[in-house]
Amino acid sequence: MQRLRLAALAGLLLATTACAGLPNLLSPDGRRAERLMADVRVLAADDMQGRLVGTEGSARARRYIIRRFAELGLQPGAAGGWTQGFAFAEEGAEFAGTNVIGVARGRSRPDDYIVVTAHYDHMGVVDGEVMNGADDNASGVAALFELARQLRRRRPEHSVLFVALDAEEQGLKGAEAFVRSPPVPLDRLRLNINLDMISRSDSGEFWAVGTTQYPRLRPPLEQVARRAPVKLRFGRDRPEDKGRDNWVDLSDQAAFHAAGVPFVYFSIDDHPDYHRPTDDPERMHVRFYQGAVATVLDALRTFDRMDLRTLKDR
Repeated sequence: MQRLRLAALAGLLLATTACAGLPNLLSPDGRRAERLMADVRVLAADDMQGRLVGTEGSARARRYIIRRFAELGLQPGAAGGWTQGFAFAEEGAEFAGTNVIGVARGRSRPDDYIVVTAHYDHMGVVDGEVMNGADDNASGVAALFELARQLRRRRPEHSVLFVALDAEEQGLKGAEAFVRSPPVPLDRLRLNINLDMISRSDSGEFWAVGTTQYPRLRPPLEQVARRAPVKLRFGRDRPEDKGRDNWVDLSDQAAFHAAGVPFVYFSIDDHPDYHRPTDDPERMHVRFYQGAVATVLDALRTFDRMDLRTLKDR
């Protein structure tokens, strides 16, 4: 009986330690919001020229991402440096894309990886107007920086790859290139967390997609949902969800799923400025955005405490 009491006490202490800091993490934080918005404003500025793959604007955004990754203590995660180049053809034209990869080394499971992705490309200049893509997807890339900042404060158990993917708008080409030639063995990629459009929601709803495909994701995400400062919803991944109501293949997580890597995709419903030149930082919902990022970080920490090798089991 005494052993049982001691075991229960140890479990309580472990749970308390694991959740330490969550109230601060999940409550509104003006400094976090300022950091997020500062990065979004840089990435969604006119001089980034809409970050179209293969353009000078894309290269400028890529240099900024590398600088921020380095400032936040990440190590180069690609073979030979920060970047992974790839080529593809579209409508008879040849394109050269570039993914940016940083890594935070894990403490107890350094050879098992969580891959956190967000595409940094957008649509360039259309009919003379810059498609700044603040929500799509400067919001996701800026979130990578904040997540890296938090992992620097307390190292993860798994190693975490932070990947800013290119050419999502051309059909997930950067994600496909990554899983085709990953910087670590593919079977060591335990989970993909993909962020694409996470800063605007009139309803306050934030979607987590992938629990139908990987049911073992649901219980930990339900724990996160109970704590979340936004309304975390599940779905958009069921067989009865048709067309654009099914999001499984609508962003970069599709390439990971096709390669057998479990995923959770965080996103919001389309808004009136989706794929329009009016997708600007001024139209983002800052309070919702920082709550969404806090929710993703809580999910990342929660998954990091799990044995992710079981996610494929049903």
